Amino acid sequence: MRSIRNKLVITLSLSIAGLVFCILLAIDIAVDNWIDDEFDRSIQAKANMLMTLIQEDSEGIFFDFSSQYMTEFNSHIEPEYFQVWNKDKIVARSKSLDLFPQKNLPFKKLDIGTSQIQENPLPDGRDGRIIYIRFMPEVALNRQLAADKEYKKGKDDGLTLAYAASSEEVNFILWLIDIIFIITTISVIIFIRLFVRKAIDTALAPLSKLNEDIGQLSIVDKNARISIDEPIKELSPIVDSLNLFIEENRQLYLREKRLTSDISHEIKTPIAELINLTEVSIRFPAEKELAANFKPEVLQISLRLKKIVENLLILHKYHDGELPKKDACDLNQVIMRILEHSDVSSIEFHLAKDLPAIVSNLFALESIISNLVNNAKQYSPYDSKVIITTYSLKKSLVFSVTNPLCNPLDSSDLHQLFAPFWQKDAARSSRDNFGLGLSIAKTLSLAINANLEAAVENNTITFRLVLPVK
Repeated sequence: MRSIRNKLVITLSLSIAGLVFCILLAIDIAVDNWIDDEFDRSIQAKANMLMTLIQEDSEGIFFDFSSQYMTEFNSHIEPEYFQVWNKDKIVARSKSLDLFPQKNLPFKKLDIGTSQIQENPLPDGRDGRIIYIRFMPEVALNRQLAADKEYKKGKDDGLTLAYAASSEEVNFILWLIDIIFIITTISVIIFIRLFVRKAIDTALAPLSKLNEDIGQLSIVDKNARISIDEPIKELSPIVDSLNLFIEENRQLYLREKRLTSDISHEIKTPIAELINLTEVSIRFPAEKELAANFKPEVLQISLRLKKIVENLLILHKYHDGELPKKDACDLNQVIMRILEHSDVSSIEFHLAKDLPAIVSNLFALESIISNLVNNAKQYSPYDSKVIITTYSLKKSLVFSVTNPLCNPLDSSDLHQLFAPFWQKDAARSSRDNFGLGLSIAKTLSLAINANLEAAVENNTITFRLVLPVK
């Protein structure tokens, strides 16, 4: 199972650690190069200083050097070394070279005006670097050698200077920096890992709390709602949606609970009548009148039970379903065919002419029209008229049924009109109506993508069925 938390921890840890590693690596390389360059510049500067002490005159080359002021060239403690060659001959060398068995620095040929630095063990065995410089010595101007052409002849070979110094301290610093880099990198990665994990856990804490709250919810509790102590932008839409979902499910639960109660009530009455009839018939077997009425009464009650069950099956079968719409029909003709065997004396027709044909489900359409008309006739006052109207409306056809009300309905009643078994109290004792007709009509209208709605005005109710036209 994939974990958002683990994925976030890994992704953020790797991303931040990678970025920090690259930054630290760049800093380490830059510092290493800077220290290396500084060391090279220092030995370059020292060699240049030694070069300024070498001069040339008519008598030859002289080296104006005093070890009294530059003790690093004759000391036993961390000595430094230099050596000067004219061609292959040694012109000058530091006294520090006499302290060890290796008396000379290695010679290297270079071109005039060039220099080279290389790693090389020192005579005392330490790691070091040697800088070689091939140069022309400074001419003593006070001796006017620049004007002596004879002296200049053959004086183009120049001198080679080698200066050597220990690089162990520099190497130690570089290794120390590398170790610090490795330790820092590992520490930063561990810290980032812990920090990211803690930050994600803290950020996901409201989500975990929300999950706990959801687990403790019960739709039976009327006050059950999800709330968060501190509003969070990302969670607020989820909380609102969940609360809406909870409320809808609570209404469904209450609806199913009421529906179960209503079904039990509707079925309980005929069953009680059957039991009473049977008990009376058994108790008075000699009563001919009771025997004669027993069978028709039982049949009538059984048919009523059958009708209730059939209506419940229809309601259940097409609830939240969709019916195929393949029947082309004329709405006016469907209405007249349904009502041709009914008493139409109480019905007033206002059917629009030249209505376009519709493609729908004929079974559902006939059931909806039949239930709406029967409901209007059942709940209209005696000698009142039921008005049936059809007309076009944009890309749809409208079938409406209007009738006056025996009992006034308010807005709260309108919300329950299409609920199963809902009836006004005065109709509860009806033996032919069970409060399922409008529920079936609403369910079937949804199954054919039609819209069924009700409106009350001036103690008159109108049901409108809006059918889409292709």
